[in-house]
Amino acid sequence: MTEFIAVIMAGGKGQRFWPLSTEDKPKQFLDLERCGRSLLQGTYDRLLPLTGGTKNIFIATGQNYAKLIKEQLPELPEENLIIEPIGRDSAPAVAYASLVIQERFGDAIIGFFPSDHRIGKPDTFRATLARAINLADKTKGLLTIGINPDRPATGYGYIQAGGEVGEGFHVKKFAEKPNLNKAKTYLASGNFFWNAGIFVWHTDAIISELDTHAPYLTQPLRDAMQGTPLNTQNQNEAKLAREAAISRVFPTLKKISIDFAVMEYTKKAYVIPGDFDWDDIGDWVALERLLSKNNEDTNTVVGRHVGLETHANIIYTENPEDVIVTLGVKDLVVVKRGNTILLMHKDRVQDIKQLLEDSRISELTVL
Repeated sequence: MTEFIAVIMAGGKGQRFWPLSTEDKPKQFLDLERCGRSLLQGTYDRLLPLTGGTKNIFIATGQNYAKLIKEQLPELPEENLIIEPIGRDSAPAVAYASLVIQERFGDAIIGFFPSDHRIGKPDTFRATLARAINLADKTKGLLTIGINPDRPATGYGYIQAGGEVGEGFHVKKFAEKPNLNKAKTYLASGNFFWNAGIFVWHTDAIISELDTHAPYLTQPLRDAMQGTPLNTQNQNEAKLAREAAISRVFPTLKKISIDFAVMEYTKKAYVIPGDFDWDDIGDWVALERLLSKNNEDTNTVVGRHVGLETHANIIYTENPEDVIVTLGVKDLVVVKRGNTILLMHKDRVQDIKQLLEDSRISELTVL
């Protein structure tokens, strides 16, 4: 198999898992399933057999999270951390990481992976990824992995498949998160996949498409990198100059996702179907899908809970000494972390970001 480089995207804030996920330690660094490994570590573990070793795994993240990554993945070479001075969404992150890897390796095959997704059947995942790598090599196109949907989910973007190409399909269109009726139509059609946010391509291919559709990203980054070459005698001085140049440029870049910047415009997009278990763990309700119900009342519980006439709730305590007691409630999310308790209806989980905009909440220190 062609040598493969994986880039794990680990700069997200995970706001919809507040108060467990905070800006200081967002959800990719948490062991939500109590399995002994964080979501980031689980992503790393899945990719390691495909990359041939740690040297071909990179992590794109913010400066604030570099220490956490070193703690959780101490074996990762420090030069494999691609630090973004400020979060500007996925397209600037992809552009910068691709230019860094092109500078270091030339035209490699690289994959981009969210750090905070749960994936079951890791062998099936790796087999799917191998097919994507093969098709990316043959077509020199932009490969994405689409998940076969099993329900009309409204929280995911969708990918419509066109004509067959090898073991995949041309992408006919990318569709944003639909309403329920449209999601039911997508599911019934049989040619829509969930967009898992996983991409595979040649370095030259993605940079060419970025230059075509989003030169407002690649040109400033390229100028900053070319003005601070690393192949000099004083490596430490060159590294500091590069960091300073990127710190000046990055905040000026347009905040935009790779889907909006490139994938919705390119004529070179292909999708490989994925049959592995997948969940983006986007909010608290995702725990119902990941964890078995604890009792006949269909409550999903992590921690200690005593309930009477309590049904279909999600209850999570971080401290094993804490006990949550409920009476006569249903369809709630109850989370206790340190000095903070969150109580909301499951229908409102998507509104946590709005809640965190309230200065009374954003100023809280969750201990």
